[in-house]
Amino acid sequence: MTEATGARPLSDHLWLDLRAGGSDGFVAVTIADDSGLVALAQISAANDTSSLEAFTAPDLTDARAVLDDAAETALDAFAQRGGGRVFWWVDDPTDDDRAFAAAHGFEPVRGLHEMRRPLPLDQHATVATRDFVPGVDDDAWLAVNNRAFADHGEQGGWTHDDLQLRMTEPWFDPAGFRIHEVDGRIAAFCWTKLHDEFDPVIGEIYVIAVDPDFHGRGLGKQLTLAGLDSIAARGVDTADLYVDADNTAAVGLYDRLGFTIHRSRQAYAGTF
Repeated sequence: MTEATGARPLSDHLWLDLRAGGSDGFVAVTIADDSGLVALAQISAANDTSSLEAFTAPDLTDARAVLDDAAETALDAFAQRGGGRVFWWVDDPTDDDRAFAAAHGFEPVRGLHEMRRPLPLDQHATVATRDFVPGVDDDAWLAVNNRAFADHGEQGGWTHDDLQLRMTEPWFDPAGFRIHEVDGRIAAFCWTKLHDEFDPVIGEIYVIAVDPDFHGRGLGKQLTLAGLDSIAARGVDTADLYVDADNTAAVGLYDRLGFTIHRSRQAYAGTF
């Protein structure tokens, strides 16, 4: 699937939950035929909601029916375990996706753009940054992250376990996790990630935020540039990021920095 679409079928949060064996609220439905796995629908808990993603193998006969069957089965299992609010994420939704959403009580609530641009830029960061130090910066970084993403479904409410899970991933590189301090406090950060599963490698601005106490200082742009500098310095010539479609300030910033939309995702929300 990754080779066919240029993107991993599951987003990072669900992928890590699947690899870890599933946390509380985890549901996974698989469908297979003689060729092997042909469909997966997965639900994983997030900050104060749960996320559903579903996909089928490319060129599968009756793919829509198989996809709907897997997603419906997962939602039924989720409801039987207590249920709750679910965000269903869809790449570039079709009429069939919208029909499934309407039939199951989902409403469109959030859009997400994946944006890319070539590297290097002709602009560079002018503020000082340093490497993240595991075991030293954990508490301070979690506090900033959770303040910055207090209302975010996936990035907010992180715990030490959430951070530790990602720091044990083979892609984790403290040198690509840029920290900017003001008077000894973490004021902003840009965490980057190299996707070695792609050829050529793609460098992602994985998480970027400014502590609310330091808004209005232009640190969003500066930490974006610091992240892009870090990616380019490691020999990668394509940068990638995800941004909420209704975050007009961030989308405008990335547009001015030469990013263009590579694909769009839509979240539909429902309660089961």
